[in-house]
Amino acid sequence: MLLEVKDIYKSYKKSFNIIKKGKNEILKGVSFNLKEGECLGIIGESGSGKSTLGRLIIGVEKADSGSIHLDGIDISKTNSSSIKKKSSVVFQDYSSSVNPRFKVIDILSEPMKTFEKLTKKDRIKKAINLLDKVGLSEEYLYRYPHELSGGQLQRVCIARAIATNPEFIVLDEAISSLDVSIQVQVLDLLINLKEQMGISYIFITHDLTAITYICDRVLFFKEGVVIEEVNTMNDLKNVKEEYSRTLLHAAMMMNEEEEIYEIQRIS
Repeated sequence: MLLEVKDIYKSYKKSFNIIKKGKNEILKGVSFNLKEGECLGIIGESGSGKSTLGRLIIGVEKADSGSIHLDGIDISKTNSSSIKKKSSVVFQDYSSSVNPRFKVIDILSEPMKTFEKLTKKDRIKKAINLLDKVGLSEEYLYRYPHELSGGQLQRVCIARAIATNPEFIVLDEAISSLDVSIQVQVLDLLINLKEQMGISYIFITHDLTAITYICDRVLFFKEGVVIEEVNTMNDLKNVKEEYSRTLLHAAMMMNEEEEIYEIQRIS
């Protein structure tokens, strides 16, 4: 078992007025495991707590209670760089997740400078190799983010995420801002990288179609709670919870609409 999340609770303070204060409970006893080499999908509506969970998993925030173990080590109780480099993240908003003043070489060099002691020559060589892995040529190395398309910039973000050879990557709505045709290309890229590098994924999304394309298992998330788990994608059609069935039905309707639009566009 690569990652073990046990009984995680997370809340944020909120103010009703100057005198009365309270807490907004986001996660309410979340538990699950991530196996080596698998892609685990976490699906739920906006505001269900999915992204908060992702931030806890990569150590950006700390849980109120519970534990998150990576390779048997509680990540909340260690500052070890060797543990931190085992995880990475790709966010939805690729434009705000990079420094607009940085060239691609600088973006890719960030994790190298943090976790590796490489010469400038070796950083450039590694950056070129990373670009090649995500389907971009060396000519992109000295371009700025505004000179790239959305799909190209998200590929750069993926290249940065794999720069430390992580054991798993949290993909937080990583394709939802892209055009549908580009989404498929990025999903195919992620599948190839997973097979080549043996990476595990936690794929956070509200899109069940993407889940069925890339994931091995799926958790249905609602109001900070895992309400249903599907251990093989063949069982997806047999979900029991009404919420899960509603998401499944919505995805089917969306697919039908996209097929109709594509037929009309071609004709």
